[in-house]
Amino acid sequence: MYAVEFETDITSPFIHLQQFEQFMNQHVKVIVLAEKEAVKITSNLRYDFSDLSGKLSWSGDAVHEQSALRDEW
Repeated sequence: MYAVEFETDITSPFIHLQQFEQFMNQHVKVIVLAEKEAVKITSNLRYDFSDLSGKLSWSGDAVHEQSALRDEW
């Protein structure tokens, strides 16, 4: 078994792996160890569209337009 160990600061969703070419087309296991317990995100993930309410006015036939879009496929 071959192991690579390095430390980094996570500042984005991506981690840069030096000399990744040596691992191309191989199955690898990545283990992340942190000094502190993971931060739990408890925010509401649903978007509130109330600020957009009433901004769009349209007087067409929704069913007809949906059928037309499907027919394009």
